[in-house]
Formats: sequence, structure tokens, C-alpha cells
Amino acid sequence: MNTSISRYRYIVWDFEGTLAVRRGRYTGALEAAAGLADPAFLGMADNIRPFLSGAFPWHRAELAHAFVEDAEGWWRAILTAAEAALVALGMDRSMAAEVAERSREIYLDPIGWEVDPQAMPVLGQLSDAGWRHVILSNFAPELHSLVKSIGLSGYMDHVFSSGQIGLEKPSVALFRHVAGVLAPHRACWMIGDNPHADIAGGRAAGLSTILLRPEGLGPGLSVTELFAIPAIILEENRP
Repeated sequence: MNTSISRYRYIVWDFEGTLAVRRGRYTGALEAAAGLADPAFLGMADNIRPFLSGAFPWHRAELAHAFVEDAEGWWRAILTAAEAALVALGMDRSMAAEVAERSREIYLDPIGWEVDPQAMPVLGQLSDAGWRHVILSNFAPELHSLVKSIGLSGYMDHVFSSGQIGLEKPSVALFRHVAGVLAPHRACWMIGDNPHADIAGGRAAGLSTILLRPEGLGPGLSVTELFAIPAIILEENRP
């Protein structure tokens, strides 16, 4: 009897900025929430942004946090920083607390997200060629439900969120966690838009990498659009 296991080859994808975007990212969501409460805050994203420096778990040198499977704990530091930013910019504290909570809802609302129009054709082409896909993102714990809501989950075997796992890219421990979940199958490629978190992190974990850089090609394997990725992967992995 043949007991061999068919081993899949995986492509690991970043999420925000690679497969999908939300204009303004979290700062844009906070600005939108503030603008609903006080129109004077519309257009103030650049004023808000410096206050959020260091608020996100991936900004920390240790690349780890204690909020595994604890969405409320994960968001607490971010919303506290958001509230402090609004107060510093002149908003009443009680209103600022409500606005900060609302920013979380706005940020995670699928209506604010746009899937790259090239993403699904590229994922489909690579799937047809025998590749499997996972997402690995420094993101809020709610990533899995967001990926499902915007229509990408059908292409993904797994969605790994740093907010659920408790480790942040480029931590090698995070990539090892992913490898352990995928075993006996193997992750081969990391694709993302962040040279440090995605590319350096992926290389340190032994993966081949492709940097998505719409503004122009960078060092190493890089592309300006998703459509260029299948040719690279299929050529690099030609028998």
C-alpha cells in the first residue's frame, strides 16, 4: 500500500498593501470616525499619525505580545493611543473614547477595503498550476473574518494573523509557527510589500521572496504589479 503523503507547496501572502488595501489604513479609519463626530477633524490624518507611532504591536522591538486570542486586549493599546491623539488635538475626552471605539468598526468594515483587481486572477492562475495559498499578516485578530467578507478566503487554506498568534513579522518564530501548521507541506515563497517584515523576515525563515513595489522595482526579486508574479514563480520552480 502506498502510504506516501502528497506534499503541497505554499505561497505565503501578506494582506494589507499586497492583496487588499484600505485607503489611509488605520489612521484613515480614525480620521473618518473623528470626522463623523466633529467635521473639523476631517483632513487631519497627517496630524493624527505621529501620535500612533509605536502603538501597534509590530512597532515593538520584541515582536511579541500577550494578547493571543484576545482581541480586546490587542486593540486596547491602539485605541488608548487613538483616544490620546484626539484629545491632544482638541477633542473632548468622552467623545474621543467613543470615536476611538468607532474607528475599530470602520477599519474592519469590509466596505472600506478594496481587493487588488489583479489578486484573484493571480491566485487562480497559481492555484491551477498546483500552488496553495496562505495569508500571513501583521494585523488585527479579526483578519480571518475580513478576508472572508471581501471574497479572498476561497483561495486560502489558512489565514494567519499576528493579532491571534501573538508574534509579529519579521519574527522567525512566527514563520516557524506557520511552517508547523502547514507541515508536512512546505512554504516556499513569501510575497509582500514591506521590505523588512515580509522580505527580510521571509528570507530569514528560508523562503524565496518577491517584493511588491508599485512605485518601481527594488533590490532582489521585485515586481510593480501582482500580474508579474506567476511568471517568476513558475519559471523559478520549473522542473
